[in-house]
Amino acid sequence: MSATITLKELSKILGVSISTVSKALNDSHEISTETKARIRETAKLYNYQPNKIAMNLKSGKTDTIGVIIPNIQNYFFAEVLFGIEKVIADSDYHIIVSITNESLDKEVSAIDTFSNSLVDGFIVALAEETQVHKEFSHFHKVARLKKPMVMFDRVIKNFNCDKVLVNDDQVLFDTTKKLLASERKEIVLATTIQNLSVGKSRAKGYLNAMENGVQLEGTSETIGMLIEKQLISRPTDAIIALDEDASLAAIRVAKKLHKKIPKELAIIGYASEKTASNLTPRLTTLNQQGISIGEKAACMLLNKLRMGVSEITSEKVETTLVQRQTS
Repeated sequence: MSATITLKELSKILGVSISTVSKALNDSHEISTETKARIRETAKLYNYQPNKIAMNLKSGKTDTIGVIIPNIQNYFFAEVLFGIEKVIADSDYHIIVSITNESLDKEVSAIDTFSNSLVDGFIVALAEETQVHKEFSHFHKVARLKKPMVMFDRVIKNFNCDKVLVNDDQVLFDTTKKLLASERKEIVLATTIQNLSVGKSRAKGYLNAMENGVQLEGTSETIGMLIEKQLISRPTDAIIALDEDASLAAIRVAKKLHKKIPKELAIIGYASEKTASNLTPRLTTLNQQGISIGEKAACMLLNKLRMGVSEITSEKVETTLVQRQTS
């Protein structure tokens, strides 16, 4: 017996028209109960599976959501994806994921591919190259197709779509003020995400709280060297690291220079709970609530798809300070 069978082949076996088989399988009132039962039993026997692509083209609906994220190796985006999948798994939708690896070209390709009748809506965080080059025309294509979109974390400020945002500037302002209140006076910012909107927002919060603040901006390869130079050449009693690479570099360099943490040097950074808890000493972190962001983004998009709501909304997720051993 063939693994799959077409509607046409099934109609020949049953000795009825293709239309009759189709109507029976779709529970049409035009077909008698007895005929429906016979057709369904035969379809099951021959392992008949409806042609999803043909059905989607006919209905204009795919029951699929396209998720586009910049970097699956980044713990934050892995958490967001977990939150999205958790919500979508309990719905009648499925997800298809594209990872851009921070590439504008890959992001454009993903948007073009998904827009071609593959998905009903999008959940997106921008690639680094997209933000650096400020190239957003591919998103306006989605808007013209009237496909709903939810952006999270890295968003286009003036683009008309739903957004899930993080209070990056406020949490960095509050964190810096808290360090100042604890008699830390020489607080340095370390970052490898200076090109991203979230990096700029976090730096803004720090600078609003810290007069004459010092910012160390590097790459994953150079940030450790910059931190080491800073600690050797200038008094520094606290480091706020804006990403995992900078956070790990700060702890590594502080230990190399035999700094007493947190007595001589406090460190607050960003890292997954598992990574932060396994470091020695355990890293005090700012928790972005990635799973919650994913859940909110998925719920917002499902609401759009199911209810046809046209109103554009934004929701903000509060970052929390998780106190451990480095501050």
